[in-house]
Amino acid sequence: MTADTAMGAQARKHHYIPQCYLKGFARNRSKNSQLYVVDAKTKRAFLTTPQNVAAERDFNRIDVEGEDPNVVESGYATFESKLAPALVRLDAQGTLQDEQDRALVLELIALMAVRNPLRREASRRFHEDVTRRMMDLVVADKRRFESQVRRATEAGFVKQNGVSYEEFRDFVREGRYAIEVSTTGHVQTELQSLTTVYDLLHRRSWVLIKAAPDTGGFVASDHPVTLCWDDPKMEGGIYPPGFGLSGTTVICPLTKHWAIQGRLDGRAGSIEIPAHGVAALNTRTIGYAGRQIYAESDRFRFIDGDGMLRHGSELLSAMGTLAAPPT
Repeated sequence: MTADTAMGAQARKHHYIPQCYLKGFARNRSKNSQLYVVDAKTKRAFLTTPQNVAAERDFNRIDVEGEDPNVVESGYATFESKLAPALVRLDAQGTLQDEQDRALVLELIALMAVRNPLRREASRRFHEDVTRRMMDLVVADKRRFESQVRRATEAGFVKQNGVSYEEFRDFVREGRYAIEVSTTGHVQTELQSLTTVYDLLHRRSWVLIKAAPDTGGFVASDHPVTLCWDDPKMEGGIYPPGFGLSGTTVICPLTKHWAIQGRLDGRAGSIEIPAHGVAALNTRTIGYAGRQIYAESDRFRFIDGDGMLRHGSELLSAMGTLAAPPT
């Protein structure tokens, strides 16, 4: 592999969780500092650098005529170059009084809320469900099907291919097709959502939460932004929480020392929480993760399904006991 080839391969490895953010959960922010990773899918724990997690090939690559395929990824890289020192300042000072730093942190939260594999798969499933329902309607009646095909052919949308109604009906009913959403489509939706969520986050008041010493600190995940109803009775109901709805709380770990909580109640400032509070927040982060948890070491704490305080080294064995988050 040549140097140019290596650089090209590296450029196509796109992080959906910024590396500068993940470094805040490692032992230090050096290039080779490692994270303790718990992977629920493979059921194993391991050490690796932030470069090797929360990334997919061409995750932000677009296919638009006349545009650089990496224009979106380049834009995110520029943002992260500004975000990195803001996170360092936050970690050291424990404040977001600087308006520029505050704006960068809220943009980070908005970005991680709308741009992740979980959200993309949910979007794909929605499009698949709608399309399959439409296809079922198309083949439900032979005369309607033939009429629609005739009109589409006359309009030039489809070409005559000799496929009979019965063949097409069986193809649809047996589900011999897949529905995919292009990466470009996902990116377009994410950029539109990013502006909306970012504006809504600015309407909230924010409290910085510090993990007390000797608590094991906060953990991150591949889906670290959580949005929940304050009333437990609303969780799992027919009304999902929204970023602009009162009675909801947004929480996001920012570094191993600090997390942030946003509500529409006017309260702001900072607080320090003890081990049980840190464990409760970590449990929330773990519950909403896609597949991976990131921490400084296996000494972080969480609460198991029996309400017991446990260490990160026990997370894999306890995962089956943790309550699933509302869907």
